Amino acid sequence: TLRALAKVVQGFLRAEPKGANDTRAITALWLHEAQRVFQDRLINDDDAGWFRAQLDAMLSKHMRTTWDEVLGDTERLVFGDFMVPGADPKIYAQITDMGKLVSQVEEYLEDCNSVNANAPMKLVMFLDAIEHVARVCRVIRQPLGNALLLGVGGSGRQSLTRLASFMEEFEVFQIEIVKGYGANEWRDDLRRLLKRAGLAGKETGFLFTDSQIVRESFLEDI
Repeated sequence: TLRALAKVVQGFLRAEPKGANDTRAITALWLHEAQRVFQDRLINDDDAGWFRAQLDAMLSKHMRTTWDEVLGDTERLVFGDFMVPGADPKIYAQITDMGKLVSQVEEYLEDCNSVNANAPMKLVMFLDAIEHVARVCRVIRQPLGNALLLGVGGSGRQSLTRLASFMEEFEVFQIEIVKGYGANEWRDDLRRLLKRAGLAGKETGFLFTDSQIVRESFLEDI
């Protein structure tokens, strides 16, 4: 859809203008945004492999290069704006040093647990998990950004989302389901969320789990 294509363009707009003359960097950014917008929606390896083949064909036909040439010695294609804590503005760029990436995310996790000492997250930050964190960081930094995270219970979806929100300096808002929680309580919570984000101007992420869907109307409101 045009909306999906617009998301790819949004990714381009977050990059540093001074890198626009670097063909390899622009191509890597295009590959990354195409994967995030389209490939991340696919549900099995066969479909993901097919999509990767389409990207390979486009690289050869239109850009006269290959996937390996674009990535060089980098083992994974990862972009993010969180490698320099506290940076203003945040620079969205390719991350090529995987060792440094792991160290930086582990440092964020340690800081996050220090701030939330009553509920520390015991996470092992291996590269696959860190790639998921980078994906969430990318989504919540985009205007109207949202993501549906699928996985079995206990796979770390909430924890990684909380970590990504901390890395992007977002507050996390989550409803609390109690006995008798219904439409009125839900809308009161939404009002508090919108006031916090809209009136107070606080960057806020809304974390909503499937177990909190007490009524189907909740999804309609979202």
